[in-house]
Amino acid sequence: MNQDNDTHLKMGGVLVVIPARYGSSRFPGKPLADLMGWPMVRHVWSRAIQAKRADRVVVATDDERILKVVEDFGGEAWMTSSAHRTGTERVAEVAEKIPATLVVNLQGDLPLFLPETLDRLIEISLASQGMQADMRADVQAVTLQSEITDLAEINSPSCVKVVTDSQGRALLFSRSPIPYMQTKDINNNFKYYKHYGIYLFRRPFLLQLAKAPEGRLEGVEQLEQLRILERGGVIQVVEIDRHEAASFWEVNTPAELIRAAALLTVSVPLHP
Repeated sequence: MNQDNDTHLKMGGVLVVIPARYGSSRFPGKPLADLMGWPMVRHVWSRAIQAKRADRVVVATDDERILKVVEDFGGEAWMTSSAHRTGTERVAEVAEKIPATLVVNLQGDLPLFLPETLDRLIEISLASQGMQADMRADVQAVTLQSEITDLAEINSPSCVKVVTDSQGRALLFSRSPIPYMQTKDINNNFKYYKHYGIYLFRRPFLLQLAKAPEGRLEGVEQLEQLRILERGGVIQVVEIDRHEAASFWEVNTPAELIRAAALLTVSVPLHP
């Protein structure tokens, strides 16, 4: 399906968009890579549609091959511009035409994530809309974190770290260990947290964000979420446990695809 087709979604609804770009420098054609008999994008889509709180799931791509594959397995896919700088901008192109209240940016390289985690993220985000009383009303985006217990991961630039304030709102994201530890001792009861790249946005903020210029910190770290903070946006960060965190296995290379297949063999496959 493309943007000329039906764009109906009830106001107050939740739109999940899965950006799926064909041209990856480390893994070209990644969304179509075979993972236990399915293209990887189908694993992500199949889990997303099982989330009870998701009203509509759309794959946003820049490639006709991905579009055809998604439509062939019964999913909804939209062609989007090849000029987008980030996945968030690709998500926003779809969201601009669908009047949802909340929009999820769900990465297309997460074939193991748990639908119940997506539901919990949505429920907490609904609270930020004032439908419940346990979150501030000024939150523009919600994302996830989990405690890091491995020193190598703390020091790895591939692992994005996040620090929050006393109310769980993001202060900073970085590929470096943050904060700097004077004692070099990770056993002093201070906890480091890994950030997981799934975001749920208020739709108006997302549309503004996608049109904003790249931030200075964003350009240095190559982390698009820093654009939100640099523009004064508030990101609520929700902690997930180790079991949930393990399901957010990102596939960025062919070797990681092999690892994902091994993990799927010991988990419960989710086939709609």
